[in-house]
Amino acid sequence: TGRVFRVIVHLTDDEDVYLKTIAAACSSSVFGNLCSPIADTTIAGVLFTGCPMIDHLKVMSTFCIPLGVISLILGDLMVGLNLYPFWVSYLMALAIILLVFLVFGRTPRKDSFLVRFIARTRGTRDASSNSSLDSSEENEKLRLIQDKI
Repeated sequence: TGRVFRVIVHLTDDEDVYLKTIAAACSSSVFGNLCSPIADTTIAGVLFTGCPMIDHLKVMSTFCIPLGVISLILGDLMVGLNLYPFWVSYLMALAIILLVFLVFGRTPRKDSFLVRFIARTRGTRDASSNSSLDSSEENEKLRLIQDKI
């Protein structure tokens, strides 16, 4: 990224082109960091979570590639060609992302980790949850699991 900045500084005196180039270089470096199998964050995430590398890359690609394509088309290309100002691309990208969530999103299952975690932090228990243990039985199970570790 630093090399790109040095090259662009000498190619143009137009501040607008310079800022757009910096934005494109930064966004592509973030995209590359998230989707690269040799990135330090990918390796650390795989090591700390115990997740297989291919599964981690599949999940990250599922999120990053569509967002990268949206930002490339709406941001880099359209704003770079001066078809509209940058804030219009933000609004369009936000609208597309919300539309994707509404069309392809799904409601979490009642037994999912996130639903149980939120219920526990609120101090409530979901009545439709399969967990019918009272707190003493739950504490006993947690102690047994900790003893195994």
